[in-house]
Amino acid sequence: MTQRTRTRKAISIILGLVLAGVGLFGFGYMQFHVVQPISIKFWLIPITMFGAGVAILWDDFKSP
Repeated sequence: MTQRTRTRKAISIILGLVLAGVGLFGFGYMQFHVVQPISIKFWLIPITMFGAGVAILWDDFKSP
């Protein structure tokens, strides 16, 4: 596997943190501020964003 540049790795870490944070924020907002029942399709949006952010961060910290 090729070595990543420092700039690319920094951008990737920032992107992973932002996606994970937005996913957590969206999940928390839907959990605590939405009164009516929500379709499972709408729950998948923050869960997917959080999962993508964690996957990006996992790849960044796992590989050198």
